[in-house]
Amino acid sequence: MTKATTAEKIQPESINESKVMDYLKNNPETLERHPEILSQLTFPHESGAAVSLVERQIKILRDDNRNLKNKLTELVQIARENEELSQRFHRLSLELMAGEHLHDIIAMTQDQVETFFYTDYVGFFFHDELSNQLGGLENITLDPDSKHARKVRKWMHNRKPVFGPFDQGIRKLLLDDQKQLASSVLIPIYHTNDIGLLILGSKSKDRFVEGMGTVFLAQLAELVSSKLKIYIK
Repeated sequence: MTKATTAEKIQPESINESKVMDYLKNNPETLERHPEILSQLTFPHESGAAVSLVERQIKILRDDNRNLKNKLTELVQIARENEELSQRFHRLSLELMAGEHLHDIIAMTQDQVETFFYTDYVGFFFHDELSNQLGGLENITLDPDSKHARKVRKWMHNRKPVFGPFDQGIRKLLLDDQKQLASSVLIPIYHTNDIGLLILGSKSKDRFVEGMGTVFLAQLAELVSSKLKIYIK
């Protein structure tokens, strides 16, 4: 009977240290065929209470290897998320291209962003100077006499996302006082002039928070603005 056959017949319950040692002595090429095993083994050295240089180097290499694996996993996950986000933008772009009326564009944006970008609330709020072009949308147009008008116009003109929380007056004005929303963000939409705000809200308090990346928000605003500018001069 060959050595290989003998090793194959060893049952898991019967394996002990002596048999493992005998097998490795008789088959030293095993670790060469399976180098990944070495990264999981521990090789203590007789150095008293001190840790040997070799042992310390091995530990460092293992830690580096573990960190690299974790980083690779993280990068793969980011790549998948970016690919998925790209697909969502593509779908939204196609839907917006098909829209032919302002009301349709608004409704389509609300539906698509809520569905494909996992958002619980999507709304629009337009600059008061555009009120004569927004027939039927007066309820989402800034009232120039509102005590909040100056602040809202400033947010529109600064053209940077504004994150909540907002006071009760602003919530009622811009978010229709949606009490279920735990986080929200106001995204200015504009072309040559200020158009208004695209408003996103979520039931999760961690969805839209100060300090989060705004590249996605800026791209979303640009995409919607490029379609709205056709209908709003």
